[in-house]
Amino acid sequence: MTDGLQELQTLPPLANAIIDRAIDNVTRKLVAGHRNKKNSRPNAKTADLGSATKDTLAAASAASAMEVANRGVAWKEMFQKTLSHGISSIGTMKFDGSFTVKDGKAQGLDDVPNSPGVYVVFNQQGEAVYVGDSTKLKTRWYAGHLNEHKQGQRSDKPYKLADEFQEGCTVKFVKMDSEATAAAAEAHLIATTVPPLKANKKEELKNEQGIRTNIEAKKMKDSSGSATSIAMGAATEAAKNVGWGVFEQLATELTKALKDELVEVAKGISRSIKHRLQRIFNRVWKVIQAIIDAPMKILAGIFEFVVNAVSKTIAQFYNLAKNIYDLGLSAWQLFQGAKTMTTDELVQKVTETLVLSGTLILWDALDPILEANLATLVGPVAPYLSAAICAVGYGVSSFYLQRFVPALVKLLIAMKSDAQEAVEEMRLTCERLIAVQERELILLEDLRDYVEGSFDFEVDTRSHSTSLASHQPVAVLDVRARLAARKG
Repeated sequence: MTDGLQELQTLPPLANAIIDRAIDNVTRKLVAGHRNKKNSRPNAKTADLGSATKDTLAAASAASAMEVANRGVAWKEMFQKTLSHGISSIGTMKFDGSFTVKDGKAQGLDDVPNSPGVYVVFNQQGEAVYVGDSTKLKTRWYAGHLNEHKQGQRSDKPYKLADEFQEGCTVKFVKMDSEATAAAAEAHLIATTVPPLKANKKEELKNEQGIRTNIEAKKMKDSSGSATSIAMGAATEAAKNVGWGVFEQLATELTKALKDELVEVAKGISRSIKHRLQRIFNRVWKVIQAIIDAPMKILAGIFEFVVNAVSKTIAQFYNLAKNIYDLGLSAWQLFQGAKTMTTDELVQKVTETLVLSGTLILWDALDPILEANLATLVGPVAPYLSAAICAVGYGVSSFYLQRFVPALVKLLIAMKSDAQEAVEEMRLTCERLIAVQERELILLEDLRDYVEGSFDFEVDTRSHSTSLASHQPVAVLDVRARLAARKG
């Protein structure tokens, strides 16, 4: 049975391109929202589809997609800090700074940065008694620990670190880049320090978490212990990124297939349910086949995970790394197949690579910026409105660019062909000139041999003449007289 795809009655090209791109944008944000949603029912024994859907819709935004794409940044920091600061255990930690507390007053706290970090409190004997973390170290100590100590003195309910604050203690800290990495480092140190720390009453991030940053922190905490285990945890997250990328492709294609079938229904075109399901299945199967036939395509998820972790510039635009990978892969495939393509095929492929990939990078980069500005005007609708606006921009720009870009590409290819022919003619001319020069060199070699031979002959002749001149005259033989005598 044929798949019937060629019989599909779709929308006009421009409208179809806009709607398809809107589906791409919204699906990406919804998938990112699901991956970046908070857990409103942590440790629940049963699943709640309503709560999960509500959490997903609340997190479906460009900001969530950016956070998902940039998760490699946190794993990179944990790996680096494990190597550079030894944060896998208190005994190996190399701290960025310290301050002291005595009689309830801090010395050197003003020099502490107000940035995320993890800290360890040591008593007068140099024993670790407490580990904490904060998104703002200085504020946490002034408004938190020291203030709570004063309140405890006034209420006769001593603070948990009252003895250390009065007798004297040293607080050492390591700066971290994010709340998640600080929480992960703190939770790991609390869980692995032996004997248990006196002032830390419970293990942090032990059970399922509800807050998104803590959910990610728990993953890193569970993988902490060594640089190798952190690297393995990062590899697992990168692999998940690939899986979600494949799921996004399949969900997007399925949605587009359903859209096309609904368009036919709206146009009054009658098809059997079996025929429609077969056609939908064939479209989704083609995506699966493309993944199987081109395995390098799925590596975009790993590339995105790694590159966003390395480059702060790319990390500012949540989908840029994946788009760059797709553009590079398309360019490589184009380069490999260029020699076997006809001119028309080459023009089409170059146009697709330039127009579709170029406009895609542009509008995906504008999406989070546009959404952020719309959020103050339309609130929760901003992600979907910006997705629609960027889809219109992408559809219109790519549609009209594809009208005149092929002519330009064809002109460039023709110019390149003419240039190649000119270069080939110049090469042949050079080869001919070289051949002429080679023949001339051979003639010159022969002439040199002739001159050398003539010179040697002249020298021999002179030498022979001199030798003959030094002897008695020799009678000349009269050949004619002898011949005449014989005849007589």
